[in-house]
Amino acid sequence: MSAAAALLDRLGRPGDVRLGSTRPEAVARLSTGLEALDAALDGGLPRGRITELAGARSTGRTALACRIAASATRAGETIAWIDPEDGLDPEGATGAGIVLERMLWVRPRSVDEALQAADILLRAGGFGLAVLDLGGRASPRRTVAWPRLARAAEQTRTALLVLAAERAAGTFAAVGLELIARRVRWSGGPGRLVVLEGIDAQMRVARSRVGRPGRELVVRQACA
Repeated sequence: MSAAAALLDRLGRPGDVRLGSTRPEAVARLSTGLEALDAALDGGLPRGRITELAGARSTGRTALACRIAASATRAGETIAWIDPEDGLDPEGATGAGIVLERMLWVRPRSVDEALQAADILLRAGGFGLAVLDLGGRASPRRTVAWPRLARAAEQTRTALLVLAAERAAGTFAAVGLELIARRVRWSGGPGRLVVLEGIDAQMRVARSRVGRPGRELVVRQACA
């Protein structure tokens, strides 16, 4: 990283520091609906910023995003879900608590089209949360898309949550979350019916320009 890029990263980009002010701008938050995660993020996802949620398949990445989306729609937010892998199950989304009437589901055919769709939706405004689910596809690291998305999110105060196998937005992401491990919890015992109780996802706040990085937490998700 160049010295200029490192300086910008420390100051915050975009919009975290204003000329003529010695104090960072207060960043509004969108509650995730998960107490432990909200505490680790000092209130929730930063509005007007990019948050990356990275993790390998089967680490609970999509399930966690569904919980966040459910909390947003129940709070009256209109959200968008951009899904180039067509991986979102409407029945599963409803089961997670997402109010489908408040969600725009976009299914582009490629990552490039997904990035373009995200740019268009963010600039249109009106969304409290936009989820860009890149799934297992390769995330573009060097692309003009990230600064464009960062600017568009800031302008419309939309919380952009990017789901991918690994973090790719670099300094344009305000928060980087990494799913480290996943543990399935079962109830029952000898002579008793074994039932899936829930899933524990271990997570690290690997990067944060609007809070304190380095925290680790376990997000416990119950199964209905």
